[in-house]
Amino acid sequence: MILALASALAACSPLHRTLVPQPAATPETIPAPAAEGDPGTDSTAERSSAELHLACFQHPSIDAWEQRLRSERSLHRQTIDSVARGARYLDRLRQIVADAGIPPTLALLPVIESSFQPHARGAADCIGLWQLGADTARRFGLQVNEQRDDRLDPVRSTRAAARYLRLLHDRYGDWPLALAAYNAGEGRIDRALLHHPGATLWDLADGHQVPRMSFDYVSRFLAVVRIVDDSPRDC
Repeated sequence: MILALASALAACSPLHRTLVPQPAATPETIPAPAAEGDPGTDSTAERSSAELHLACFQHPSIDAWEQRLRSERSLHRQTIDSVARGARYLDRLRQIVADAGIPPTLALLPVIESSFQPHARGAADCIGLWQLGADTARRFGLQVNEQRDDRLDPVRSTRAAARYLRLLHDRYGDWPLALAAYNAGEGRIDRALLHHPGATLWDLADGHQVPRMSFDYVSRFLAVVRIVDDSPRDC
């Protein structure tokens, strides 16, 4: 369904990954990372509050996912364990993401992609915290060969993922669309917008122009941001 090139340039679906078994975390509440950092002095500083603070996005699908993540035992536990597992990385990853000029809360995306397991392996040879495909990784400067795979390095892979996410936001001017493209591929979003110029992700989803999996991916991630980064926002 998705062109081969688009598939190669997208991050992989988190629905078919194989996780390396690790001990479950024990905290009963989701630990909140540090507050959002200074986004820098470039054009990011001029973006709207909703663009800077991903917790500000509003849509019934995000509300529904937030309710599920809070109330469904298995989903709640998975989120708790993923964030607790990622606690060792989050401060560094948030700084890398902020240095790329994009919202630091995007450092939480591995909660959805890999459950913060750096050696997670997904479909189509997607690997690491960010589940980058080999072609995408190489596109953003990572080495992927028999001797070395930078996707397994949390710092290197985060730098590449942050560059990709910034490129996608610069391309679409909108975080829901950028995140959908990270999941489904740029080609899929480009084709949808070709027929519906100016549409939001929510518009495209209502018209069945994007995969339901990608719509749920974005909605679930934005719900995770609300739960984890729940400090008051001037939205």
